[in-house]
Amino acid sequence: MSPQVPPPLPALDNTFGAVLLGTFFGIILYGMTLHQSYRYYRLYPKDKLWLKGVVSLTILMETIHTFLACHVCYYYLVSNYFKPTALLFGSWSIKLLLICSGGVIIVAQSFFAWRVFLVGPQYRLLVFAAMSLLVGELAFFLAATIETFMIPTFSGFEHLTWLISTGSAMAITADLLLTTVLIVTLHRSRTGIKRTDSIIDVLILYALSTGLLTSIFNILSFLFTVLYIDNLIYVAFALVVTKLYANTLLVALNTRSTLTGNGGIIEASDVGVYGMSVVFGEPTTQRVTLPRAPSPSRGPESSVLELKVTTSSFVVDDSGQRLA
Repeated sequence: MSPQVPPPLPALDNTFGAVLLGTFFGIILYGMTLHQSYRYYRLYPKDKLWLKGVVSLTILMETIHTFLACHVCYYYLVSNYFKPTALLFGSWSIKLLLICSGGVIIVAQSFFAWRVFLVGPQYRLLVFAAMSLLVGELAFFLAATIETFMIPTFSGFEHLTWLISTGSAMAITADLLLTTVLIVTLHRSRTGIKRTDSIIDVLILYALSTGLLTSIFNILSFLFTVLYIDNLIYVAFALVVTKLYANTLLVALNTRSTLTGNGGIIEASDVGVYGMSVVFGEPTTQRVTLPRAPSPSRGPESSVLELKVTTSSFVVDDSGQRLA
């Protein structure tokens, strides 16, 4: 009787080596998340309670997500260093990573969906569609998580990776939908006034920045899930994209009072699509002296004419409409 041949062990470079690299970059982004959250609580102590709740929930889920990623690396690369067969089975931490990522994504994207909701009633159907996609993404990730607990080995789960790729596709579609609506709305708000349009261009750039990076990494994770189901490279991209969602949310909140342009300031407020308003100009008073001919009755000391010039300011909302 021939001895039983052990199953082939997976390579480390494109499996747990990729997860390790994703964890490294994720921890860097997690540090940025903590810094952004510190700035948020310091700069906006008067924000609405629900907005603070969104930030707190995001930080909590990001902390759990980081802990799970670190546990995965320690479990496979340290605790089971002399047990290579452990590489064939999924640990509880790697099984929970997926649903935790889905939770972070839906919390962050809910804020951006609310931002589009404030644009106008004509876009609320699109917001409903985006939120439906996000709920579907979370449902597919939850189904994949349940399946991982039922199927102990990685090879046994390969035929079910379509659950992850479908959820990623839904998140990508929601990203592109929300970002496109914001960009189109801002572009239509251009007034032809150079000073106004320059501020709107910056807001368009912010809209792009909140959706571009997350979409790129989501697409990469989706492609590796579809094309390379026998490795864990897609997990590495999923680790990074989860951190990017949290960072884009906090950056969008923290930049409400930091954008200053030529003749314009974005004031902090939690009202509006971006949670901000644009103030063009500043109320200033200037005293201009003009020479005039001396009057025989007033004497030479009255040879200066003083004019008081006041520069008024006006406020426009995020769509570029002037407010009263």
